[in-house]
Amino acid sequence: MEESTGLMNEGELGLRAAAVRVAGPADATAVAAIYAPYVLETAISFEERPPTDAEMAARISKTLSNHPFLVYEAAGRILGYAYAGAHAERAAYRWSANVSVYVDPDAHRRGIGRALYTQLLAMLGRQGFHTAFAGITLPNERSIGLHEAMGFVHLGTYLEVGFKFGRWHDVGWWRLALSQGVPAGEPLPFPQLPQA
Repeated sequence: MEESTGLMNEGELGLRAAAVRVAGPADATAVAAIYAPYVLETAISFEERPPTDAEMAARISKTLSNHPFLVYEAAGRILGYAYAGAHAERAAYRWSANVSVYVDPDAHRRGIGRALYTQLLAMLGRQGFHTAFAGITLPNERSIGLHEAMGFVHLGTYLEVGFKFGRWHDVGWWRLALSQGVPAGEPLPFPQLPQA
């Protein structure tokens, strides 16, 4: 399993001793703290109650049983995270994954989301996944910009699919092809992924 990688474009980011690495349960408190404002203050997340540290630790462990869950750490502080999960439960969907990225609100526009997604998408490709999907609550120009810069293409929009803060919200869906043609085999569970 890949434990750590050097940060790409470190000079541009202006962050010293930064790395994208695989998350663990010990990162749950920092990850939960990043996520909480998105739950409490925005419709970016459709959750209404932020997960506790213990709940987040369980989510990290569950995700890592099959998909990557990465954190961006700089100078000992977690500034963002990204993860993948099953697109849907039916068997034929198993080569598709949903992806999400969250960055500390105080650390936006530093390339952290791009660094996380670069590693996450590469890992999914090496696992044998065919397609990555991202759902974005609209409007969210920052998230759309990141996904389209990473090569995602807009597929369509679910209108009025979520109700939060007293109103309906639309969710747009974006797709990124990770491979071409028919699968060479089953997607490799993340714990079995060899180091690059």
